[in-house]
Order: sequence, then C-alpha cells, then structure tokens
Amino acid sequence: MTTERLYHSVRLLLLRAPKKRAEYLRRNRILAGIGENVSWGPWFLPLYPKLIKVHNNVTIHKTVHIVTHDVVNAFLKKAHPDMDFGWREVLGCVEIMDNVNIAMNVTIMPNVRIGKDCIISAGSVVNADIPDNTIAAGNPAVPIGRTDMFIAMRRMSKGSHPQFKNQELPDELAEKEWDKFYAKHDRAKKTG
Repeated sequence: MTTERLYHSVRLLLLRAPKKRAEYLRRNRILAGIGENVSWGPWFLPLYPKLIKVHNNVTIHKTVHIVTHDVVNAFLKKAHPDMDFGWREVLGCVEIMDNVNIAMNVTIMPNVRIGKDCIISAGSVVNADIPDNTIAAGNPAVPIGRTDMFIAMRRMSKGSHPQFKNQELPDELAEKEWDKFYAKHDRAKKTG
C-alpha cells in the first residue's frame, strides 16, 4: 500500500459518518469523480481510486469492495512461465450512476457500470454492467426486478410498517413480526 493511499485510508477510518467520508474524497479529489449527496461507507480506499466515478445520490455500504484491477496474469505467469500474458495487472474502471443503493458485502469488479436508479442486493458480485432501473442480486449479479416497481410497492405499504425510535424494537412489535413471518411460511408449506 502506498504511503498516500495508507494516509487517506487512515483519514477515512477516522471519519465515522459516510457522508463525511464522501466529502473528504471529493475535497481531496481522490476518486475520478464523486457527485452530491453520496454516502461512502468503505473505510479503506480501494486500489487505483482514480478509476472510480460515483455520481449523485449514491449510498455505498461500508462492507462494499470496489475492485479496479486483477492480478490473474501474475498467477498465470507463474503457472505457465513459457507463455506471455502481458502486464502483471489488468486495470478497469468502475462507474456508479445516479440514485444507486449498494448493500452490504457487495463486490464490484473492474469494467462495470451500474446504471441509474439501481439497487444492488447484499452479497452480490457485480461483474457486468447493470442497466438503469434494475434491482440486481446474486453471484454473478443478475436483474431480479425493477426499481420503479419496488418504489411503488414500498409507497403503497408505507402505513403497514411500524414506526419506532433508536433501533429499540418493543417486544409486542417483535411478536407481531414473528406472527406474520410464521403465517407466511406456513402458507408456503401448505401450497408447496
């Protein structure tokens, strides 16, 4: 890790709020570009940050890994010393367009663009472009739905979700959620 990258990673680690980390990245021009209203969760700076562009209204969870290179050529050179594979590393850009939410434990591989209005589900591995207005999940990440439909469903059900404060869930509310959970799963057993 270069001294500069280590320095910026330590600075990011000291900034507890994701919006402050994004502002730090913007102010110091560390990425190729970073838009407004970005929440940058990762505490460590990815290798080759100048290959990363993040547009407006983007939320990136702290456990997201953005990969801008691979070193498979180094492995191949050792495994097949008689063959020429070129440079040790292969580089690739990552661009995240407007209005994107990237959940926990997502890995974004090189040469990927995540389109506008997308949700990338937890644990996904994004190794190809994701089109606009897409919910993607899996390894590899594939479209599983449309963001506009998800938004419409959330808006329709906004009154059915309980409101509580400070992440303290009252026992009676937890019991209701378990009742709904078991009712759903019991129905699935009967029809399945």
